[in-house]
Parts: sequence; C-alpha cells; structure tokens
Amino acid sequence: MKIFVVTADIELTKKPAWLDDFRRRYDDDYPYHVTLKLPCYIEDHQAADIKNKLDSLFSTLKITDHSITLEFNKLHLGPNAPGGGCIMIDAAKGGEIDKLQSKIVSALSEYRNYYEIAYGKYEKEFQPHITIARNLDEPTYSKAAAELKQDYQCTGKVNKIIFTVVTNFDPEEAKDPKNQIIYKL
Repeated sequence: MKIFVVTADIELTKKPAWLDDFRRRYDDDYPYHVTLKLPCYIEDHQAADIKNKLDSLFSTLKITDHSITLEFNKLHLGPNAPGGGCIMIDAAKGGEIDKLQSKIVSALSEYRNYYEIAYGKYEKEFQPHITIARNLDEPTYSKAAAELKQDYQCTGKVNKIIFTVVTNFDPEEAKDPKNQIIYKL
C-alpha cells in the first residue's frame, strides 16, 4: 500500500519576516505548497496509472506564462482539523489554480481512498491555502494563535506540480526526489 498526493509547489515571492521562523516552530518540514489532490491510499501498481493520467493532462495543459500567481491574504484558524489544530493563510477562490485543481481531481476521480476521511470534503470544497502550523494540541495551538501578527499577506508563484508517492506520509519521504514526479507548467 502506498499514499499519493498532488501538490502545487509555491515559491513565496513576498512574505512577512516572521513567517519562516513561526513555521519552523509549528509546522512539519514540508515546502510551501497548495494541495491539489489530497492524499489517498493506492496499491503499488496504481502509481503508474496515475502518472499516465497526469502525463496526459499536463501534455495538453496551457497555462499563461507557465506560472500561476497567488495572493494569500486571509488568515484561517482551523482548530478542528484532522490530527489537531491547524493555521493557514488562504488565497482567493477562483482563477487558474481552481481550474487546475478541478482538472486534476477529475482526471484522478477514481482515487478516493483518502488518508483522512475528511479529505474528500476538503477536496470538493477546495480552498487554496498555505499551511503555517499543523497537528497542534490545544495548548500549542493557543500559543501559536496568540503569536500571529497582522502582516500575514504573502504572494507566491506556482511553476511546477509535484506528484508524490510514498510509503509513509511524512516530510522526509515526501521531500525525497525519488518519490516525486515534477510537471512544469
């Protein structure tokens, strides 16, 4: 059994000075990203089918300037997220990232054995965001929320989409290039 996820790699071109330190203290060590297809369990042999479907999608995809710009400007506190408290910065809904997410989810519609049951709902109600704190117990969540600054606006660019297949859903395995296929926009 494997776990796969499809993410949009975010290069933050503008971010507040406090953000990286905050994130190091309260988040897992994932690169900044927007999750487009939430993590699902698959059988080992299904990874090739997913890759073929993504290859087909990205061979015909036309994205202006080969990048998508996102403005993250709304703080989202999620104390009841799976695994514990979560803090995110949302981007506006609509636009190219939503269209891309819809195409990916449609192409991979048969894969719905989600890593967390709630992920199916999140995928249908897609809200582009970056997570800056996750899996926090109540005291840590309260401490992190109290530290938040008013200047949380970020600007980011998506230039590549990453299809990741892992055995264990953790940052080390997810960041290993041998577990990733990268699609340039």
